[in-house]
Amino acid sequence: MSSPIRVMKFGGTSLAGAARFRTVAELIAEACATHRVCAVASAMAGVTNLLLHGGRVPDRAEADQLLQSFRDRHEEVVAELAPDLGGEAAIVREALASLEATGRRLLHGMALLEEGPPSVLAQVSSLGERASSAILLGLLRARGLAPRYLDPVAHIRVEGDPLQARPQMAEIQAGFAALKAGPDRLWVLPGFFGGDAEGRILSLGRGGSDHSAALAAAAFHADLLEIWTDVAGLYSADPSLVPEAFPLPEASFEEAMELSFFGAKVLHPKTIPPVRERGIPVRVCSTFDPNHPGTIIREEVPPPPSGVRGISFLRDLSVVNLTGPGMPGVPGIAGRVFSALARKGISVVLITQSSSELSICFAVRRADGPGAVAAIQEAFPAELSAGFIDPVALRPGLSVLSIVGDGMRTRAGIAGTFFDALAEVGCNVVAIAQGASERIISAVVEETDGARAMAHIHRRFFNTQVVVDVHLLGAGNVGGSLLGQIQRQHDQLLGLGLDLRVVTVATSRRLKHDARGLDLGRWREDLAASGPMDLDGLLEAVRTGPPALSVLVDCSTSGELAARYPDIFDAGFHVVTANKKANSSTQEFYRELRRRSSKRGLRFLYEANVGAGLPIIDTVKNLVMTGDRVLRAEGILSGSMSYILGLLGEGVALSEAVGRAKESGFTEPDPRDDLSGMDVARKLLILARELGLELELEDVVVEGLLPAGFDATGDIPSFLARLPELDAPFRERLAALKAEGKTLRYVGSLSEGGCRVGLLPVDADHPFIAIKGGENALALLTERYQPHPMVIRGYGAGAEVTAAGVLADILRLVPPGARPARRL
Repeated sequence: MSSPIRVMKFGGTSLAGAARFRTVAELIAEACATHRVCAVASAMAGVTNLLLHGGRVPDRAEADQLLQSFRDRHEEVVAELAPDLGGEAAIVREALASLEATGRRLLHGMALLEEGPPSVLAQVSSLGERASSAILLGLLRARGLAPRYLDPVAHIRVEGDPLQARPQMAEIQAGFAALKAGPDRLWVLPGFFGGDAEGRILSLGRGGSDHSAALAAAAFHADLLEIWTDVAGLYSADPSLVPEAFPLPEASFEEAMELSFFGAKVLHPKTIPPVRERGIPVRVCSTFDPNHPGTIIREEVPPPPSGVRGISFLRDLSVVNLTGPGMPGVPGIAGRVFSALARKGISVVLITQSSSELSICFAVRRADGPGAVAAIQEAFPAELSAGFIDPVALRPGLSVLSIVGDGMRTRAGIAGTFFDALAEVGCNVVAIAQGASERIISAVVEETDGARAMAHIHRRFFNTQVVVDVHLLGAGNVGGSLLGQIQRQHDQLLGLGLDLRVVTVATSRRLKHDARGLDLGRWREDLAASGPMDLDGLLEAVRTGPPALSVLVDCSTSGELAARYPDIFDAGFHVVTANKKANSSTQEFYRELRRRSSKRGLRFLYEANVGAGLPIIDTVKNLVMTGDRVLRAEGILSGSMSYILGLLGEGVALSEAVGRAKESGFTEPDPRDDLSGMDVARKLLILARELGLELELEDVVVEGLLPAGFDATGDIPSFLARLPELDAPFRERLAALKAEGKTLRYVGSLSEGGCRVGLLPVDADHPFIAIKGGENALALLTERYQPHPMVIRGYGAGAEVTAAGVLADILRLVPPGARPARRL
């Protein structure tokens, strides 16, 4: 029995320099110990592009300059390999000189004609493969091996277009059968080109060296085809866009074909069909890491756990949209469209048609877009003139994002996860297509959006680390506490596969941004040394920046910032806010925020607006969503008021109680913001709106803690200095209530009668009698919860509690299914 045959194809980066040639020779020699080997060589990296001169016809001087560069690149390698080549060096140099002379003759002829005929370009483009093969032959002979050179003109029979030739498999197989029957154990075959029946060189096209190797493997009935490149196999996604992408251990032939067509550059789409027909496995591996197992591609492989094997991204596309009232029910429209495109030689990347037959949408390479429009206009002149078909629409600047996997056929919910992930990063879908095999789902998106979305989609399907970019605006007490909590929880969250990466910290005057993440151990120092606050610059940086699940966290009290939330949504941010100004602005603005976030598929979370970290907003929403009706809501909704009124009930003077609350961080820097009652009024208004009521802030009746006649003007020290004037009146009022078994609480109430905020005397039986010391409480009397109301009670004041509520909202942005334990 003859030895098994292995075909080993080496790409341009695997032959880029003397060290790489040595590695390739070692790999071939090692394989020869157990197999007969056919080595297929590409041109050295960059050589083919050099010779084709960017598609331009060179003049005579440019041609000489190109050939000088061709000579220098190869001579540099030969000179460095001279000790390895020994006496073979002269033979290699002679072969290279002959190729240079051929190139000069061809390029000078092109310069003379001032054009590059396809037949001549095919010959020019073959020089790089022939040169690298000459070096490889010499190196293998110098190692004591006996390689036989296979001239592709004789052994890879092709016909047709000189730059996109079609293989003639029957003739190729007959020739290789004779080789297989012979005594040789090692062959070297230049890739990329073949020859027709007249002996003319014809190119297989870009990526043709992979195709050459596949044809050789199929003709030899090889045991294995190896594609040696600069990466360790097929990747789950493009590593340049997805840092967490990883080499796939295995893939089916069908998966590999889909991934290679839609952007996996390590494997040419034409590689798979010849070997799949004969059941020959393909191994994609790296000359830079030869010990890595790479990716094995074969007929049957177990489906991946997520159902998805990989994610691909095809850039530089345009979409052509054909619509019109005269299209439904008319047979042959689609046939005429695609026949017209075929006559122009335009390849269609993706097709989708509405079930109403009102529109046909297809994607083509951007360069083919205008030609596609012209082809359709030529095919439908009468229909366009009569208005049966609308003017053809062309939309450039698009890309196709695809998820690929055999397991998608049997796993529900994959499409939902895919489109949810796109929405989570604000990526709008232009068109959708799914193959009949259920092996691929594709979405046409803006090219910039597609690049941004790749990493997030990968995290959703492969349970790699989820990264949330946190942009914090408002670095006061609450914002500072939030940063401290994120820093303390970072390692634990990282262990769960979640990286909360704080990339922006800003105040009203300064902004520090670093897309790699800020050092939370020194954020105050970095912020103090940073540049001015520039919200528009930040929005633009995120809109056009790298992939990210971005959340803007508002821990300020700024009305100006709240007014910019619509712009922030439009820039692709989710919003988490402790700032009550947005939700307590006008009713129209309240509705607009929900419209804008919903339109962009973004989250707007604000649990900390009412009750700090207490689950009040979420509870109220759930009551409404489940059909309950709130009859009355009554609550102590201010931690500062709870603290102050609790001290007053214990006999502490008002001025001292306010001073203690300020020192303990319960109040705003200016206590009048709390004592006015407007903070509670805003919270009550937000609750009312969550319950479906349409109210404005002026509809809330507000009684502040301070009497109407008290002079609360001036700066903070002046105000605090006058505050003792109210100690005696409050002491007397509380003493009178105490005699009746009552005390005061600051309460917001909501009922059919309206909304009111103010002081309320409560007796020992009232549920709010015990609410003090910074606690909040909300009593909800509903159709289901009566006669005893639902009561939510807990600590509701202070920066730490509020920050915890904000952090909980940030964590809610990551769906439960996207919070992996950790990928092994």
